Amino acid sequence: MAASMPLQLKSIAGPQDGPELLIATMHGKESVLGPSLATLGFNVLLPLDYDTDALGTFSGDIRRPGTAFEAALEKARRACDATGVPRAVASEGSYRPCQTLFPGARNAELLAFVDRERGVEFVEYLTDLPTSFVKGRVPADPASPAARALLADMGWPGIRAMVVPHDPGNGVPPTLVFKGLGTEAELTQAFAVCAAHSQDGQVHLETDLRAHMNPTRMTSVALMGIRLIERLQREGYADLKHVLAA
Repeated sequence: MAASMPLQLKSIAGPQDGPELLIATMHGKESVLGPSLATLGFNVLLPLDYDTDALGTFSGDIRRPGTAFEAALEKARRACDATGVPRAVASEGSYRPCQTLFPGARNAELLAFVDRERGVEFVEYLTDLPTSFVKGRVPADPASPAARALLADMGWPGIRAMVVPHDPGNGVPPTLVFKGLGTEAELTQAFAVCAAHSQDGQVHLETDLRAHMNPTRMTSVALMGIRLIERLQREGYADLKHVLAA
């Protein structure tokens, strides 16, 4: 079997002669993470066509194999493997409360950093960030009062919606996942299909948590970027020439 081709890289920010750093995302997070990482002197790169969904989706069609911490680190490691770049940053969110990992928190945002040249790996996280996440079971009519109230609560259509037959925490077949919904026509189709495959004729409606579909999630990622920069400075990455010479 032929070896897979390395992923193409897109320059995002920072000096071209700086140490290369990947932002492992497929949902636009480079727009808020790239500029801040560039202030440290990194040459920030985006690996094109890198599938972060392979390690789990909010929609439940791909189940996360481990914890949020493990998934964030593995996203960064795999990006390094796929490109040959020794450093990467990757994001993961936890928006269904997990009291084992985040006691008392309703949500958490994580950023992982991997540097294979220095043998450094860590994950920074914050809880109870301003991401809009609402969900509920509603009648199979997007015009119903319950559906309209939930859509208004999530900030739709500025924040896109997701519709599945049942709570995605239980797993959902890919063909029954409708996400990025921003029009009445899209809602109508999704409601009809999912209602036909639900046990009670209703559907599960919730916020699309992907950052490029949810401006409040992107805000949370940006806040985590500030936290990551502070950690990198403590780790000595404020002086990259010194770090890389060590």
